[in-house]
Amino acid sequence: MNHRKLTSTLLVIPFLLIQAGPAASAEPTLTGDIGVGAKRSQTQTRGVAAKTEAMPYLNFDYGPVFARVDSFGIKAMPLGYGHVELVGQYRGDGYDSNVVSRRRDSLPMGLGTLQITPVGAFGLQVLHDLGKSGGNLVQARYLAELPMGRVTIYPELGAEYQSRKYTGYYHGTTAADATAVGQAYRPGSAANPYVGAMIEARLTDRWYLNAYARRTFADDSISRSPLVVKGNISSMLLALTYRFRFSD
Repeated sequence: MNHRKLTSTLLVIPFLLIQAGPAASAEPTLTGDIGVGAKRSQTQTRGVAAKTEAMPYLNFDYGPVFARVDSFGIKAMPLGYGHVELVGQYRGDGYDSNVVSRRRDSLPMGLGTLQITPVGAFGLQVLHDLGKSGGNLVQARYLAELPMGRVTIYPELGAEYQSRKYTGYYHGTTAADATAVGQAYRPGSAANPYVGAMIEARLTDRWYLNAYARRTFADDSISRSPLVVKGNISSMLLALTYRFRFSD
């Protein structure tokens, strides 16, 4: 399945599952941002070029259903300042290399929560890859909010734990890989911290320009892989969005 088909499939799932979500006391309304963007991603893997790709920008709530750029799901039950959520994620972490074997995209699904508190937003997700790796991911993040007139900055700190199965699939060698690169390697689990920032600029009452940049610092078990040519990588997203505040 290619990236576009996978993205479409993942975005449809929450709407198919909405009947399983909590019953709403009133007609749900759409709040949030919908638009189009472009993402530029560096690559870690030998024989894979950096890429720039167009993508939809979805960051909204519709009743219990939500989308947050790369994550989507259903709010299952209230918890603190947020909810327990059934969540899935699109990562696009598969690759076709001219040096090593192909890896397919992951399909992470699991539980999470986003707690929007007076001192910032705290997120936690525990995911299992239903795809080829069969590994697990644990993601934690914190976002602050710094309003500056028409511009708001959201600094971010986070980390992602990747289990041995996950790193083994994407950064370990197959027999063919070991022959191609001259070394067999089996990584352990990895903890990858990152820093990021979202800059949101209000162009009109409803139109916004969003820019997001992230720098991820790879664990040694990843950076030592002979498949990996760049341990620390950056990505950037630029999007033009329209903000819905009610059932427009």
